[in-house]
Amino acid sequence: MAKNERADERSKGAALLKAIERIVESPVQIRAKAQAAVEKTRASLPDDATEAQVRAALEGALVSQYSNKTALAGGAAALPSLIPGIGSLAALLGGGLLDMTACLKFEIEMVLALASARGYDIEDPRERQLAYLLAAAHTYEASAGKSALEDLVKAEADAIWHYTPRQLGKLVSSLFVKLALQFAGRGLARAIPLVGIVVSTAANKTLTGRVGRAVVRALDEREERRAAKPAPKAGKARPRQMRPGARRRRAGGSQK
Repeated sequence: MAKNERADERSKGAALLKAIERIVESPVQIRAKAQAAVEKTRASLPDDATEAQVRAALEGALVSQYSNKTALAGGAAALPSLIPGIGSLAALLGGGLLDMTACLKFEIEMVLALASARGYDIEDPRERQLAYLLAAAHTYEASAGKSALEDLVKAEADAIWHYTPRQLGKLVSSLFVKLALQFAGRGLARAIPLVGIVVSTAANKTLTGRVGRAVVRALDEREERRAAKPAPKAGKARPRQMRPGARRRRAGGSQK
């Protein structure tokens, strides 16, 4: 029985991840939006604004922009509750899945936009997996009140920045299983007419705001760790080592 439940949980997580992968915008679209946000932010600040001030304003604007998108998605998912009976049932069952999928879609796009604004290549599969990982981990943390990565990452804190796409993919899959279970119980308030719209809108905006701020801190830590790493010492190039077989062949050739 327990084995069947775990298989069902993994199936729900895989279905959620697959659905989101199909609707997340392309790197080209996200990079263009991030660049537009950079230009708009610079134009709104004084000419003598520092890079740190520009970055803070830009990232605040991006988090706010995507928080508003998830808020609208939450309100839209609760709209069927205005129709008594059938509408409430649709909001409870279908609306919950729609809300969860849309919320995670926009949060992943937010992470990719934040990474792009910092100069990371979001067309790199590894960077995209990191974006999914950060969005999923901090969404779970913000909604459940506990860290998901502590249970999944057994190595040092900065290990995830060096993981391969395959390793990151396994972590992402595990996190989406947790998210599918976590979000499964969020449909009850949404089924109440009017109240559901207000609750879903406010909850999504707050959640995405918290996720965005957590991701900004994570990106700060990533850059601090990278800057703190000592540069490799310059030294004499080591002589190239020959294989024993090659050494013997060369010696034999010289005797001829």
